[in-house]
Amino acid sequence: LLHEVGRSRLSDWLGGMQPLRRVRREPGVQGADPLEVDPDTQDDPSKLLEVGEDAAEQLSVAERQRIVHRLIVGPASEGCAGVNAEREAHVAAVFPLHNQAFNRSWIRHWSAKWLIDRHDLRRIRENFGEEVAMYFAFLQSYFLWLALPAAAGLAWWIAGWGFSWQFGVLLVLWSVLFTETWARREADIATYWGVHGVERAASLRRPDFRPDRHVADPATGEMVPMFSNGKRWLRRLLGVPVVLALALVMALLVSLIFALQTFLDEYYDGPFHTALGFAPLILFSACLPVYTSACTRIAKLLTDYENYEHESEYAAQYTTKIFVFQFLQDQLYLFLTAWVFVPNRSAFEVWVHSIYDAARTLPPWMTPFLAGSSSAPHYAGIKSSSTPATAMVQSLLTSFVVTSQLVNLATETGIPLLLRWWSLRSLKRASTGLSAGTPPPPVDVARKAEHNPHNPLVVGSSPTGVERWVDSVSSADDAVAPVDIQMLFAAQVTEETRLPEYSTYEDYAEMASQFGRVAFFSVAWPLAPLAAFVNNWLELRTDAAKICGATRRPIPRRVDTIGPWLDMLRFMCWLSSITNALLIYQFHPDCSFLPTVADAETMQRIGRTNLSFALVVLLFSEHMFLAIRWAITHVMASWPGAYTRIVERSQA
Repeated sequence: LLHEVGRSRLSDWLGGMQPLRRVRREPGVQGADPLEVDPDTQDDPSKLLEVGEDAAEQLSVAERQRIVHRLIVGPASEGCAGVNAEREAHVAAVFPLHNQAFNRSWIRHWSAKWLIDRHDLRRIRENFGEEVAMYFAFLQSYFLWLALPAAAGLAWWIAGWGFSWQFGVLLVLWSVLFTETWARREADIATYWGVHGVERAASLRRPDFRPDRHVADPATGEMVPMFSNGKRWLRRLLGVPVVLALALVMALLVSLIFALQTFLDEYYDGPFHTALGFAPLILFSACLPVYTSACTRIAKLLTDYENYEHESEYAAQYTTKIFVFQFLQDQLYLFLTAWVFVPNRSAFEVWVHSIYDAARTLPPWMTPFLAGSSSAPHYAGIKSSSTPATAMVQSLLTSFVVTSQLVNLATETGIPLLLRWWSLRSLKRASTGLSAGTPPPPVDVARKAEHNPHNPLVVGSSPTGVERWVDSVSSADDAVAPVDIQMLFAAQVTEETRLPEYSTYEDYAEMASQFGRVAFFSVAWPLAPLAAFVNNWLELRTDAAKICGATRRPIPRRVDTIGPWLDMLRFMCWLSSITNALLIYQFHPDCSFLPTVADAETMQRIGRTNLSFALVVLLFSEHMFLAIRWAITHVMASWPGAYTRIVERSQA
């Protein structure tokens, strides 16, 4: 383990990561100790390999688990065991066990706080690694930034200002400021955590990477496995039609369900109207997750086929593919409502009536509910769509925002935690029954583990492995119970193996989907940012509870960014400049610089539909967005980041 620690630090240095150390402040000076480049290792990098037992004792839990996991699953060519759970017949999974004592302390501590601070993030980083800590840092930053549109949206809603161009401009400004300030903040966080440039310098080679040749490294002469970039790009191009076809089928499914819901809500007037109204929701909940799961598996096969060398590249490409399907599933419904159905409502009515009239000409035995007079109460008829366009968009957005938040809260945290509680309750009953019976021979598992030099769970004399597990699950009452520790330990391992693996993708995808709805459609319902603000305050705590009890303990991974999600947020910022402009143009009732609609009924039903003027508004809004983003990014670039300040301080 000590050798691997030194090897990891030297690998970081070779990849361009500067070793940092803290400089003690003068007595009486407040704030965190500043960082500087470590001059000792900068002059003599070989000192990075000199890792004593005292340094090993100072390793955080996350760093120790990360290195041990690397030794187990890393490729055999790099001196690791090369264990792959997907290919091993007798290995179900490789993961660290939960520390129940820390989990209880973490949940109890966060339940009593309104906001988390850098000390909380440090605890997460030390126990779960930088990947999980970076997600919570992002969620906290996003939550705080939502306060601005939430307060403004509440004021606009109280005043009754719907589809306000001032609120639309505010939303676009807010989205750009948030994404660009987060880009700066994540770089500063990575610097303070000592992982700046880690994904470029120390990204792990995937065990499934298949090189097509080996090339001598010009610096060391070592034979390095390589795969042709030309072949990889060719494989990526071959995957593009597959992804587009899957996305087209996804769009078709969503469109069909949308058409069914629109028909039942706006036009259908017949028996079982209330019951049939749930059919689109049932289809949406039953069909789309299954299809999305199939698309996810195909995306994984395509990404495997592209044969990326490093985990960071693989994760970025895989995430980008599956987010396409997630975006269509989450946002397409609202797009179809605002810009397909509403502008073409009259054409839809003609189409529905023509199909209904054609159906009435069929023999009565083929259309039993259409025969005879349509005015009879038990016969199906067609009514005219009378819902105002603005009310339709607002009600759909409200239902999507509120329903998705409640469903995510229940499926991600509530139900899994309830099942976990029931399982642990059964385990506790079993242990109580064992304690009430004849006590087994005393076996000091912790002492055996400590004195076993071949036990990989133990390094030095610190409490680790089974001993640490015993401390984490035991309480004062358990200490007097004569339970078989070995049996409980095996039961706990089995129980955690059944839990799903934790992935930050689902959490980031949920936040990205929410960000899209807030940025795209809040001009229609100004309370959407407030709903997201309240949800994210809960999300900070429910995600912590999910990690502690509803998933396996995350495998610590080092990251210095949120990966491709920042580019996706920037894309949605650009798209929001278009959607806000079109919504304001189409539905703003009395804006002086927009053309008026002479017929009030037409304005209520479909809004403004002049395509030429809509294109002018769209282009103007997009160019204003590009100018605003250019100005903001250049102003922020004039302020040096944390890493630049540290290097300049060290060279002074």
